[in-house]
Amino acid sequence: MTAPTTPPGNPTLTAEEIGKRFLKLIEGLESRSDLTPARIEEVVGISLNPKPGTLGAVFRSEDLGGGWRYAFDYIPASPSLLQGVGLSFENEVDSYSNMTPICRVGFDDYHNRLKAMGFRDTPIHGEIGELRSWRYYKNDITISIIPQNVVAGEPGRLCVKSIGTLN
Repeated sequence: MTAPTTPPGNPTLTAEEIGKRFLKLIEGLESRSDLTPARIEEVVGISLNPKPGTLGAVFRSEDLGGGWRYAFDYIPASPSLLQGVGLSFENEVDSYSNMTPICRVGFDDYHNRLKAMGFRDTPIHGEIGELRSWRYYKNDITISIIPQNVVAGEPGRLCVKSIGTLN
């Protein structure tokens, strides 16, 4: 995948803005075939311009505070992959650091919005019963959310580590 820095014309979005735009992108989908670079640019405001023959394109934000950034990725359809998008929040220093700078839109906001869009939900548990992720299903679209506590390992507000379509 390509990993550009902020290309000319791409906006600088907060974690809250990119989260809301990502949900708006999902809300308008009837099927995966609706996920096109043109639609992403129109709804999210990011130009990805995937090059033919590549696995897709990634847009990474500048620092959003506390070392956190987001990565928005687009995967075009191929013989082995379904068309998809993803939004992940990454910390270059410590992936379990305090998520407060990027958690104004938390897990409950994403979850409730997807349910309001008509997605069916199910929690996914690990081998010892721990919550690993949530999956949401509608038509030919499967969305996965990986939640993380605002302070990893401590009870409290749930944030979103990543959200995206699954193959």
